Amino acid sequence: MAAFMLLMLLGLSPPGIQQARAQQATTDTLTVATDTAFLPFEFKEGGKYVGFDIDLLDLITRQMGVSYSLLPMDFSNIFQSLSSGKVDMAIAGISITQERERSMEFSDPYFRSDISLVVASDNTDIQRFADLADKRVGVKRGTDAADFVVRRVPQARITYFQNMDTGFPYLEVAAGRLDALVHDTANVRYYSQHKGQGLVKVVDAAATESNFYAIAMPKGSALKARVNAALRKAMASGEYARIYQKWFGVQPDPATLAIH
Repeated sequence: MAAFMLLMLLGLSPPGIQQARAQQATTDTLTVATDTAFLPFEFKEGGKYVGFDIDLLDLITRQMGVSYSLLPMDFSNIFQSLSSGKVDMAIAGISITQERERSMEFSDPYFRSDISLVVASDNTDIQRFADLADKRVGVKRGTDAADFVVRRVPQARITYFQNMDTGFPYLEVAAGRLDALVHDTANVRYYSQHKGQGLVKVVDAAATESNFYAIAMPKGSALKARVNAALRKAMASGEYARIYQKWFGVQPDPATLAIH
């Protein structure tokens, strides 16, 4: 169990909680939250979780000299698990936002993503985000893409999904039961290339203010410095680029990924 949760259960005071967070820096096993499915970042295959985030987590924890216990959950539950101390950190394609920074710590960014607008392959009515007014739009609950649609197209009729990676929301678009999906570009491309060929197409994309992914930790976590050091080492050694190439088929571009 994460150190923070243990102290909360024991009824210890905030100083005790801060001490627990300091002890996180030397704990042998970390409890790490991840999404149940966010291809190609994390998904279950052959009875175990794989993906870009999982490979990166393996690399970072090895460099930190710790092991980890993975705790998959719906994306919308991750932030409560961090604030309650149920987990020591989370890696799940989590965008850095000002609102989230008020309640949690973030590592240096490790991935840049924008969001894409997806429609059925034969749709000619929707060409851009502005065309979504009064349209049936699917989004994943709790994501930056969902917030984007609410802000940019308040007239859209939104359907929230807990998970995009079953492929069901894409099939709803292809069948005409939804007019469009708005989701992270990396996931959209992966689905389009592997399962959705000929069914859906991307017609628009947009960068958001919070288009960088980072590892999230509870506020005040002493793990942050070690996580950042491990990230920098992974990027300098070429291991990050190797993992990126494996999952995305191209080398990362430091100019666009904000790799530090």
